[in-house]
Amino acid sequence: MTPTRLLHRISGLAAAAALALGLLTLGGAEPASAAPPTGTGAAALAAANVAKTAGSCADTPTVNSLGGSQFEHSCSGGPSGGPEYWCADFALWVWRSTGFYTGGLDASAASFLTYGRTNNTLHTAAGYAPQPGDAVVYGSTLDGAIHHVGIVTAVNADGSVTTANGDWGGDPNATTMAGFAVTSRVASLTLPAGQTAVGSVPSTVDPADGYVIEGYTTPAATGPANPYTPTQVCGAGYGVIDSHDLGGAAVYLLYDPASGRNCVVTEAADPAGPVALGAVLTVQGGSTTSDQGSYTYYAGPVSAPAAGACVRWGGTYRNTSWTSDWSHCG
Repeated sequence: MTPTRLLHRISGLAAAAALALGLLTLGGAEPASAAPPTGTGAAALAAANVAKTAGSCADTPTVNSLGGSQFEHSCSGGPSGGPEYWCADFALWVWRSTGFYTGGLDASAASFLTYGRTNNTLHTAAGYAPQPGDAVVYGSTLDGAIHHVGIVTAVNADGSVTTANGDWGGDPNATTMAGFAVTSRVASLTLPAGQTAVGSVPSTVDPADGYVIEGYTTPAATGPANPYTPTQVCGAGYGVIDSHDLGGAAVYLLYDPASGRNCVVTEAADPAGPVALGAVLTVQGGSTTSDQGSYTYYAGPVSAPAAGACVRWGGTYRNTSWTSDWSHCG
């Protein structure tokens, strides 16, 4: 939750923190699950953590229902590694922990709108009926900014909708992000029947800040596949002769027999935005060619003539790097 009265004072700081966190979460590998994730599973996990605080950093420390000391980066994503506004952390944690794809999500509530657009799961029609496990995203009638995100935990027979909301009910007099975060909790709020549609201003959800429902986003079971193949990236004539999994990405070694050149490219498996990717190729007795940067789909291609020579090749994905021994000689 981001109180309107504090938004303009910390907007630049919050945006920087959100960007840093985005680099940690974009394109990340998702938890393995024996069965497909379900919205009811996400709803149940969210409900199980009602009344929990940010974690070990809170004025009243708690452990979440899975035994963790925080929700994603609720206690460590803010300035100097301290607490941050953590409503999005909570929602992201719920989806990730129940096996849903979370590429592109970060500590900003607005990322749930972007995620919905990217994965075609954003619902902005007034007639949409929210489902358990959906994220409900709130803006404000006071400034038009995106302020908060919660998780739908129940759709009730009387037409009302119950939600679980991280970072709720913090100290109203707090003047810093950390001051609010350490005093807040996960709260259960019910949207009254007739006030659940997109565009509604629910009377039970912080009426002083004019929270308005901007949309509902349904979690996606899987993310988008990389549209580029290694041979497309390296070019005509190249074929894959080796590869190595980096967990969330893979590095490929290709060879073109007509030119005698090798090529290396590192590709993200489920691209959702820029992440640290790298590709490197060294020819024995020759030079090293590399490409390191923040890319959405791939790093490279890096290529060099290598007919009759051994090569060392490798790649980087986020914090994982790998380089081969001398191989593919001749």
